[in-house]
Amino acid sequence: MSKSNMFKLSAIGAAAALALSAGPVAAEEVTNVGTPVTEKAIADWDISVYFDGENLPEGSGTLMQGEEIYLAQCAMCHGEFGEGAKGYPKMLGAPKEEFIEAAKSGEDTVGIRGINNFWGHAPTLYDYIRRAMPFFAPASLSDDQSYAVTGYVLYLAEVIGWTDEPIDAEFIKNVEMPMEEQYYTDPRPDVDNDRCMKNCYAGKEIEVKGKAVIGDVSVGEVEKAKRD
Repeated sequence: MSKSNMFKLSAIGAAAALALSAGPVAAEEVTNVGTPVTEKAIADWDISVYFDGENLPEGSGTLMQGEEIYLAQCAMCHGEFGEGAKGYPKMLGAPKEEFIEAAKSGEDTVGIRGINNFWGHAPTLYDYIRRAMPFFAPASLSDDQSYAVTGYVLYLAEVIGWTDEPIDAEFIKNVEMPMEEQYYTDPRPDVDNDRCMKNCYAGKEIEVKGKAVIGDVSVGEVEKAKRD
């Protein structure tokens, strides 16, 4: 290791030691750290579309436009006709009944999965395409392009027929997915505890619910397994 790198590590270690020796700092004492979050910054991340279509954006596309985009940016992985290529998913899988029967019997269903039998709601398909596709350039499609591609993918999956009707939020909300009844959406929040920022355990006795060994660090009173 060079002297310059050793000096850098020593400096980092000294700074860390000073930080630790200073003890905990109350949140109200911290100033001039970070920058305020702007509405623009939030908007760039607040793009989640829910199963019922909530938060679908303005805009629209057509199946004709979707076909053009799909052939240029999607077919290389998913096949020109949605048949799947190079191990990537196909758009049209086995019929619903065949897929369910195969799953119940414990068969490997990967090869017969498709939008028609492995997707519960069209709005979340739009969400996935807009945020993650195409694979080599995720989130590069505009809202309008995402509507067009979503509609065309639904067409390839034989969920909808060919139409000249604009593919927009209302259209996507009204698409009936073949497997919708097989999906259950849990409306409960992730947690229901009150947030606590300080003195969270005042007057309470901490109870250890479980113990484990993680790598070389033991959590709780456990005896580490002996290694040969």
